[in-house]
Amino acid sequence: MDIVEVDSTTALVIHWRIFRLTGLHPPSKETLWGRHYRAYSIVWNMVFHFCVSVSFSVNFLLSNSLETFCEGLCVVLPHTLYMVKSFNVYLHRDEMLRSHRLLRHLDRRLSSPDDSRIIDEGMAKAEFMFRFLMRCLLGVICVGILYIALASEPTLMYSSWIPWNWKDSTAAYLPTVILHTFALMETAMVVLNLTTYPGTYLILVSAHTKALAWRVAKLGHDQQLPADRVQELLIGYIQDHQVILKLVKSLQKSLSMACSMQFLSTACGQCTICYFLLFGKVGIMRFTNMLSLLVAFTTDTLLLCSMAELLCQEGDTLLTAVYSCNWVDQSVQFRRVHLQMLQRCQKPLVLVAGMIMPISMKSFLVMIKGAYTMLTLLNIMRKTTNESH
Repeated sequence: MDIVEVDSTTALVIHWRIFRLTGLHPPSKETLWGRHYRAYSIVWNMVFHFCVSVSFSVNFLLSNSLETFCEGLCVVLPHTLYMVKSFNVYLHRDEMLRSHRLLRHLDRRLSSPDDSRIIDEGMAKAEFMFRFLMRCLLGVICVGILYIALASEPTLMYSSWIPWNWKDSTAAYLPTVILHTFALMETAMVVLNLTTYPGTYLILVSAHTKALAWRVAKLGHDQQLPADRVQELLIGYIQDHQVILKLVKSLQKSLSMACSMQFLSTACGQCTICYFLLFGKVGIMRFTNMLSLLVAFTTDTLLLCSMAELLCQEGDTLLTAVYSCNWVDQSVQFRRVHLQMLQRCQKPLVLVAGMIMPISMKSFLVMIKGAYTMLTLLNIMRKTTNESH
């Protein structure tokens, strides 16, 4: 069977198109857009991100009760997190783009249809993840629009500060709602991209690690290959493993600080949204609107942890494959090189948030427990305040 050429970076094309649209990925300066891209980026981010940030932040600062404090915080916190993640992409975009060359190098190293199939499955998984989260965010936007339409009084999708009187007349209310909703739709597009791009990179690296494990496990079992050829293949696989380690290191550099903030922000967001839903006086549509925000915010962190867990599991699979190859019947020189790869594969492929916390499902559970602890403290504060009155 002929080996089908694979380019795993095609799974990242739409992400970088959105980065370009949102002012984070400049095109070539030889083009008209490239020459004016800096001005375009400033205008785009001022119109959308800065104005929305000011609206959410001022509304949060004007809160005069624990309920309005929680409502304001559960909106401003996710938005601030995604703006920080956007800035993080801007800082590390060159490093991320350099990793594409490493991915293409690994693509060229595929040696069988089975290898290509593994990479194709990984790309399909990344595409499914993007489509699924896109539909989820569309659902959140639709719930918010429905909340606006069914509200008994003039309202916005999420509590915000607007520097003009927009509630007293239809002429002011409709343009305000349209502009506010459109800005949130742009924010949802940014959120979708920032939520899925780390998972896509992790899926691709995991797929290449799985394909390498497949090749390593078969090493030495083909009796027709001469000993020097088998040793040459092993050396090539060690080099492929080094490329994978470079990719993991690159991901670590670009995701570490943003992930540490994400854990903290998600825990605080879960706490404040749950407090608002449990103890605030809200109608069914407002409850549904805030609940959908909670689910979307939690899914972001859950996805990141599950994809990082997948990468760690594929690293363990590679270690098992090194043990499974037919090293017994090979030369002494082969066994020496084999021991080198075995030693290198014993280091787990674990991403760390903020150089402290491993990104894994266990960390996700720790974050959930932290959110519950903060919710308990807020509940105690609520009871103490009620008793004092």
